[in-house]
Amino acid sequence: MDQYIVELISIVIDFYIIILFIRMFLTASERYDAVLEMVYRATDPLVTPLGTGLRRRRVDLAPLVVIAALLLIEGMLWGSIPYALQRFVSRLFQLYVLIIIIMSGFREYYINPLTSFGQRVVNPVRALAANFSRQVLTVNLLSVLLLLLAHVVISLVLGSLVGRLAINPVKGAVIGSVSLILDLTWFFIYVIIINALISWFSPDPGNPFVQLLAMISAPLVDPIRRVIPPLGGMLDISPIVAIIGLRIAYGIGQSVLNQL
Repeated sequence: MDQYIVELISIVIDFYIIILFIRMFLTASERYDAVLEMVYRATDPLVTPLGTGLRRRRVDLAPLVVIAALLLIEGMLWGSIPYALQRFVSRLFQLYVLIIIIMSGFREYYINPLTSFGQRVVNPVRALAANFSRQVLTVNLLSVLLLLLAHVVISLVLGSLVGRLAINPVKGAVIGSVSLILDLTWFFIYVIIINALISWFSPDPGNPFVQLLAMISAPLVDPIRRVIPPLGGMLDISPIVAIIGLRIAYGIGQSVLNQL
């Protein structure tokens, strides 16, 4: 099969795997939430045929069964099930780190249903980190370190199965994990761009997605806006400066990793 077709199908499978994973953390009442119900709509065609036989008191195992089946299909597409697992673990690692970074950026995350849900997803990791410290910043840093350690170990195990270990496997796994965190820089760049574009159309401030974009952008753009106010009171260049700053930070980070 053509490599581009495999990549495209794999992206679609990865998307469904992630939202199926998210569904496992949703409560029954959130099926009727204006935003989170979209997760149910997207995954019901895959989960509903399994019926209620896999439902337990606290968790519905049906999404987990579908995830396993999709990973098997993706493994067949790539010719390696361990490689498909490695891709899934890496996406999950990035998702968890991203949620923790977003939660660290502002304290009002609880007012948004999407970030409140994200808090629920990462709470088990943060609870483990809280055994070592009660300071919020320290807990978040320790949570990222714990996720990094877990990802390095899993990468080493799966990498040995795939046969893609570097000459120095531990160093290679650590650099690979840090590189995945660094790649999240592009997420924030895209969020700033999208938030700046939709601001031209007077979006509904009560929309959860609009709120989320604004809350993620604020810690990056607001400090710049205080130093460089809108030119002529109208032209706000702070998003451009923030994007340039993030792009420079990404380039420096990549240069450091390449030299290690």
